[in-house]
Amino acid sequence: DVRYVEEKEFLGTGGGLSLLKGKINTPFFLTNCDVLIEADYNSIYKFHQKNENVITVVCALKHVTIPYGVFNMTEDGEIDEIVEKPTMNFLTNTGMYLVDSRVIDELEENRRISFPEIMERYRKNGFKVGVYPVSEESWMDMGQLEELDNMRRRLENQQ
Repeated sequence: DVRYVEEKEFLGTGGGLSLLKGKINTPFFLTNCDVLIEADYNSIYKFHQKNENVITVVCALKHVTIPYGVFNMTEDGEIDEIVEKPTMNFLTNTGMYLVDSRVIDELEENRRISFPEIMERYRKNGFKVGVYPVSEESWMDMGQLEELDNMRRRLENQQ
């Protein structure tokens, strides 16, 4: 059973949720339309509940190699360290969240707001906004052409 809610005016990545007031009363998955996450959604849900998060952000570990030598400097402008082609590791937002329905209920109606702003508001007010990590290979961002090609290849190999 699929039902649609039409957003007549763009309300941002979070503001449109206010159109769902009174329609959702349990935690729900929210995702950007251009991502695909291969993960155990039940595990994400259990993690969310166990940690009593208001919002759980699914984040992917990302490894990025800088193709250049990187210079770190001292305060007086001298070279402190040279790192040749360093690899940086960090967690990045995949655009998928598990959200308590209270977030919908507490949104101001028809107010434009991004979902990161909503997360930051809850975090600053002392509520738990957690991170559920997934591997880099678990996240495909179809908004990036290279990632879209990778996704096509992966799906073809699975068939």
